Amino acid sequence: MLLDFDIHKTIAAVAYLAQKEKGELDVFLALKTLYVADKDALIQWGKTITGDSFVSMDKGPVLSNTYNLFKGEGPESEQALWNTHISERVNHAVHLLDDVDLDILSEREIEALESARLQINSMPAWRVARWLHDNCPEWQDPHGGSIPIDPSTILRNVGKSEEEIKQIEESNESVRFIKLLLGIR
Repeated sequence: MLLDFDIHKTIAAVAYLAQKEKGELDVFLALKTLYVADKDALIQWGKTITGDSFVSMDKGPVLSNTYNLFKGEGPESEQALWNTHISERVNHAVHLLDDVDLDILSEREIEALESARLQINSMPAWRVARWLHDNCPEWQDPHGGSIPIDPSTILRNVGKSEEEIKQIEESNESVRFIKLLLGIR
């Protein structure tokens, strides 16, 4: 299943989390929070907040494009936009450089982000990776690399039928096609 990465929603989601953390955002915890929020959104309403790709990494699952942006290694145009709003990492944290319009996020997307934030922040940072390993059956040990996670696997793991998964795939493909036709990125 292919999703459609949305740099604007991703920046807004990171900005939301940074604002909740009084401006300074731990990158590791942010990546885990965003993963949990996107996973929960996929399960609940068949699409994610960011449209990012899921991958298994040694310390648990993450959003691939977002991880690259945090590292300063995103595609040039996306990284340039990111860099106008989000600082470079310093001591494993970033902060907001400029105001971000959070109105791009729906109420339910904000609720998913807040729920994931509270869940991740409820445990010590050193326990988060182990918790994700234990509670995300889609995660596979990549032994130092990364392994893509098919969103369909997540849906199967929570008991969605093949028909439901097919409908979700078709819905996401329709959105991608319409955005392509309209030139929306």
